[in-house]
Amino acid sequence: MSKNTAIINKKDYLEIKDLLLRLKQNRGILIKSAAIAFLAGVFLVVFTPRVYKTEVSLLAESNSNSPANGLMGQLGNLAGFDVGGLMGLDMSGSNQSALTPDLYPEVVKSTTFLMDILQERVYLPKKDLTMSVSEYLQEHTKPSIAGWPGYALSLLKPKGEKRSIPQKNEGEPLNLSQADLDLIKGLAGTIEVNIIKSESGITGGDSKIIKVSVEQQDPYVSALLTEKVIASLKQYIIDYHTSKEKKDLAFIEARYQEAKARYFEKQEALADYDDSNVNVILASAKSRRDRLVTESTLASNLYKGLAQKREQAQILVQDKTPVFTVIEPAKVPQQKSRPKTMFTIISLTLIGLFAGTCIVLWKEFVVAKDNTNIN
Repeated sequence: MSKNTAIINKKDYLEIKDLLLRLKQNRGILIKSAAIAFLAGVFLVVFTPRVYKTEVSLLAESNSNSPANGLMGQLGNLAGFDVGGLMGLDMSGSNQSALTPDLYPEVVKSTTFLMDILQERVYLPKKDLTMSVSEYLQEHTKPSIAGWPGYALSLLKPKGEKRSIPQKNEGEPLNLSQADLDLIKGLAGTIEVNIIKSESGITGGDSKIIKVSVEQQDPYVSALLTEKVIASLKQYIIDYHTSKEKKDLAFIEARYQEAKARYFEKQEALADYDDSNVNVILASAKSRRDRLVTESTLASNLYKGLAQKREQAQILVQDKTPVFTVIEPAKVPQQKSRPKTMFTIISLTLIGLFAGTCIVLWKEFVVAKDNTNIN
């Protein structure tokens, strides 16, 4: 046993100069471990599919919950009528929306939302094909290294018909296969939504900056799918905030059309009666005309009242519609986001050097000490 090794065993620890000496003496181990790690990094970079990331920034302004402070209240004040009294609304502003921007990430990750995205159509420029997102993910994307075994098994199986995601029927539970669930989970993993709070927004309330990003193996599909996710999220939020107002508007619209038809009917009946009884002075005729005038007046009042309600309901739908401002639009990415070539190779090489250093320490310190104790 060398003198230096004896000193190490006596001290039971390594000094810096001893460590450097041992590393120099066993540099072959370091070179081998670093080379193996380097090759592993190159392998990962070469065989990992390239992924392109598109990010969009939106500014979501929080509308006032009190109609008196919004468009409805402003127009109501100009017209001189009480919005709350006419519409039967709670003017205290205490009705807070349950769907806040903080819940948008959960909405995007929900199964029904992702099922709708899978039905969207995308264009693949490299092959000049238009297809659904479901077809693109199944047939035009490469698996990761971890997914190679499953991909290889799928190639051995006979190809059947293209699988499509079933539609959600009202009142019925979703019946999805494991393959459908895996497809939905895979799509969810490519979409990310982050919410950044911004005080004192344009409308005076708290504003939320929504960052939506999508990663796909084709850069054009990445940008296009980001736009579709944004559009679907906007529509989901708008439908949520205006669903009740739209139902009310539809109900009022139906009653308005009925009242309009009834008013025109009564008006024509009165005109026909007057044309047919120009010189008649009988009391029965006068009574008949008075009745027609009353019916026409009532129909007119109902028609005018519903017309006003209809206008108010239309304004209220507009007032409840959330406002989104695109800060950063979707752009086709020119550089891949993953894998990071230099970072991956350098990181694995450093890990290899660290592993080689551990081997040298174990060999020269632990093993040598055990051999000394045996002797």
